[in-house]
Amino acid sequence: MAAEAKHIDHDLLYTDIQYRFDYVSQFIGFDEADQEYIRKSASVVAGLVPTIVDAVYDKLAKYDVTWAHFSQDQDGMQVEKETSNDEVPVEMCSEVIKFRKVMLTKYLKKLVTSEWNLSYLKYLDWVGHIHTTTPLKKSNINVDYIHCNALFGYLSGTITSILIKCAEWDEETRDCIVNAYVKFFWVQNDLFSKYYVKDRVLSDKERAAVAASKKEKEDRIRRELRTESLLNAVIGIIAGTIIGALGFKHLARS
Repeated sequence: MAAEAKHIDHDLLYTDIQYRFDYVSQFIGFDEADQEYIRKSASVVAGLVPTIVDAVYDKLAKYDVTWAHFSQDQDGMQVEKETSNDEVPVEMCSEVIKFRKVMLTKYLKKLVTSEWNLSYLKYLDWVGHIHTTTPLKKSNINVDYIHCNALFGYLSGTITSILIKCAEWDEETRDCIVNAYVKFFWVQNDLFSKYYVKDRVLSDKERAAVAASKKEKEDRIRRELRTESLLNAVIGIIAGTIIGALGFKHLARS
């Protein structure tokens, strides 16, 4: 007889980041040993971060559909328009690209040095959150999931191809490190996809933000209607006064 299936709470998958990570990581077999293998790779990967970052942005620059996102305000940075022509692409040497490269550099360094605790999971979740238009988010940038997925495939392939050629470890250790990275990128990919799936459940904060936004919009409409009604009333009074005055003058002349 098959063992009893473990119950997974659907709503918790979308509202509890630790619960979601535990489920996904257990399902794909990403465990503490994998996390340690990733930290073990720091001696190689950390020194290659600038090369990896440059390769990523060179790849993004090859397609207008991915590069166009850098002309929008970023989470943590407003993009200054150097030209009124929106069709002119952002230069590789621009401040926004320098900013994004710094952010990716921090991301990769955190990957090989961080402890896998709730704080780090929230960071990985935030990385997914800032790329989508969702409640509680300040910037308007929204990257379609197809591009995020493609980037993870490229980033995973770039890093693993470097690790496969590394002679610093024995073959077994090297295989374990490569496998750990492959699993990691599926974990991170999941924390992006959660903001795109239709059956996701909003958190209490997100529901509150949506309700507040809806109320603010309704209040603004009511204020505009009151202003319009008041303006119409004032116009009516003024028009009535003018008409009355003209009528009075007409009667006086008669």
